Amino acid sequence: MGSQRSKPAAEYDVRVARGLLQRESACWPAYAIVTTPSAYAAAKGHLVREPEGVVFAEWLDSAHQQDLSDQLPSGIELVIGLGGGKALDASKFAALDQEAELILVPTILSSGAIIHGHVARWDGYQTVGGLDDWPWVDCQYVLVDVEVVLEAPDHLHTAGLGDILCGYAGLEEWQRRAALGQGPAFDPALAAQQVAQHELIASSFAATLDSNGRMTEASVANIAQRIKERDSQQLKAPTASGDHPFWIALETANQRTWIHGELVALGAMIIAWCCAGDTAGLAKRLDCCRVRWRPRQMGLERTALQKGLAFAPRYMAEKGISSVLQEPIAGARFDALWSFL
Repeated sequence: MGSQRSKPAAEYDVRVARGLLQRESACWPAYAIVTTPSAYAAAKGHLVREPEGVVFAEWLDSAHQQDLSDQLPSGIELVIGLGGGKALDASKFAALDQEAELILVPTILSSGAIIHGHVARWDGYQTVGGLDDWPWVDCQYVLVDVEVVLEAPDHLHTAGLGDILCGYAGLEEWQRRAALGQGPAFDPALAAQQVAQHELIASSFAATLDSNGRMTEASVANIAQRIKERDSQQLKAPTASGDHPFWIALETANQRTWIHGELVALGAMIIAWCCAGDTAGLAKRLDCCRVRWRPRQMGLERTALQKGLAFAPRYMAEKGISSVLQEPIAGARFDALWSFL
């Protein structure tokens, strides 16, 4: 831990440019990389010299992360987290465990892992405890090499915008609970302010795409900046929301993973549908940002969604989460949801 509190996202030093990996790696002390095979293959040619060790993260389980840290060579001064959220989160564990400095090098911009320092405790597919229980590590900086990032498919980056726009679910949950006489009164003005911010995110990103609708260098910078701003610009609705618990429940029930930002965007859409809310507005914003939120787009089978939604009420009850997703979605109601999706 570098301080008495984890570094807020707004204070992160996020560097975005071409050729950064080659320039910065020339100055690194003895270092090791925590990564995934595809991310390492994309970045290896940009490194000035070989690392002292490389380990590959397979999932978020804390026992697995400890095993990765144990495999690192002795004497390293720096841990490089290279890849997506899985690798970045494992690198935070390793840096803390090794008492080494940390630099995050996302090769995809798929989630808020690039600007969150907490080292979550995972038992399989579920977290143990919460933010107040978890240690953290503050990275030196976040390095976003545009050349490396643009090698990955666009949807792996736009998922990061899905991880921001899913915050709309909180407004729907808030309005529904207020209408039921549960919790604080709904504030339409505050909600409109958040929707306007999400509209700006969608329109500004769309303006960065090339004539063929593909991401550009400006798109990379846009997503990185939006992720950095997320915590400070996201309205904290005074009621809980089930979009992120939906993600964990779905993966726990199916014992496999999908792309985080896409799943939480789907969770937000399901919540909006259950609340009879503005699904069209949310869909428009997600589609404008090229976020894959439809099950068929992300390879989510009907049976897998059924299993996740069947498990969600029990999971949320165990975690003390109040959400519309605590109500069963099965039978004809599930058929209607699937048809909508």
